[in-house]
Amino acid sequence: MSFLFLSTGEIAVGETESIREAREKKQDASNRRADAASVLKLAEADDEAVVQALNDLDAAVAMEQGKIEAARQAIEAAEAEATLRWVETDQVVKGIEDLRRRLRDLAVDVYVSSMNPSSFFESDDMSSAVRKSAILSAVSGDQGDLVDQLRALEADKEEIARSADQAIRDAERNQLEIEAGLLVLDSRISERETARDEVQDRIELAEAEVADWKREQYLMAILIDNLIAEELRKSAPDLTKESGQGFILPIDKSSKITSSFGMRTHPILGVKRMHNGVDFDCVRNQPIWAAKKANVLFAGTKGSYGKTVILEHEGPVLTLYAHLNELLVSTGMEVATGDLIGKCGTTGRSTGNHLHFEVRTGGEAKDPMIVLPKN
Repeated sequence: MSFLFLSTGEIAVGETESIREAREKKQDASNRRADAASVLKLAEADDEAVVQALNDLDAAVAMEQGKIEAARQAIEAAEAEATLRWVETDQVVKGIEDLRRRLRDLAVDVYVSSMNPSSFFESDDMSSAVRKSAILSAVSGDQGDLVDQLRALEADKEEIARSADQAIRDAERNQLEIEAGLLVLDSRISERETARDEVQDRIELAEAEVADWKREQYLMAILIDNLIAEELRKSAPDLTKESGQGFILPIDKSSKITSSFGMRTHPILGVKRMHNGVDFDCVRNQPIWAAKKANVLFAGTKGSYGKTVILEHEGPVLTLYAHLNELLVSTGMEVATGDLIGKCGTTGRSTGNHLHFEVRTGGEAKDPMIVLPKN
C-alpha cells in the first residue's frame, strides 16, 4: 500500500474506509459539539436575563417594603397625634365643665342672695360683695361666651377626631395597597425563579451534551491516529528497507536530507559548530517512525530540540527525533520497528519543518547514515 502526503500532512491516496468513517464521525461530533455550545450560550444568556429580572424584582420588593414601613409609621404617628389631641381636648372640656359647675353653684348663691338685697349691701366683707358682684356679672354677661367657647372646643374635638380617624384610615388603606402590590411582586418572583430553574436545567443538559460530543470528538481523533499509525506501521517495510544493522529510515524515503552530520554554520546562530545528526525535510504533521524496535527513553520537550523522542535500542544505541510537532508515544513505552512515534514539525530552535535525527552510542554522536539504509 502506498501513500501520498499533501501539504497538510493528511493521508489522501490509499485512505481506508475505516479511517474515512472515523473522520466523518469526528467531524459530526465536532458539528454537534458546536451546536450544543450554541444552545449552551443561548441558555446562559437567558439565565443572565432571568437573574437580572430577579435582581430588579428584589429591588422593587425592597422599595415596597420600605413604603410599608413608612405607612406603618404614619399610622402610628396618626394614632399618637389623635390620642394626644383627644387627651388635650378632654382636659380642656373637663376644665370648662368644672368652671360651669362652679359658676352654676355661684349663680345659685347669687340668686339666693338677690332675694334679700339688703344682705348684699350689709355685708361686712366688701371683698365678698365685690366677688359676688363679679360672679353676678359673669353669670349674666360672660356665661354665654363660655358656652360658645365650650361649643367651639367640642366642635374642634369632633374635627380632630374625624381628622385623626381619616389619617388612620388613609394610612391603613395605603398599607393594604402596598401589600397587595407586594403579593404581585412575590408572584412574579416565583415565576422568575421557576423560569430560572428551567434555564438551569437547559444549561446542565447543554453542558453535558457539549462534554459528550467533546469526548466523542476526542475518541475519534485517537481512533484516527491509531488507524493511521497501524496502516503506516504495516506499510513501513514497503516504504524503506532495513539496513544491515536492522534500522529503517525514520521518515518517508522521498524526504531529502537538508543538512548532514558534521561541522556546519548554524542557520540561526550563524557560527560554526558541530551538527550531531542529519536533517530530513518534511511537511507539517508528516509521520515519523521508530527506526528500530526500542524502548521510549524520553518523550517531551527538550530545550532547543523542541518536542523530542529518544529511543533506546539494543547495543545500547540511542536514536533521537527532534523538532516534532506532536508526540504520539510516552516514556516507558515499547515500540516496534516502523511504529508511529510522532509528527514532523518545527518546534524548538528551528527555521522550518524538518526532522533532526541523531544516533548515539556510548554517549557520543555518530553519523546516522552509518546505520540507516541507503535510499
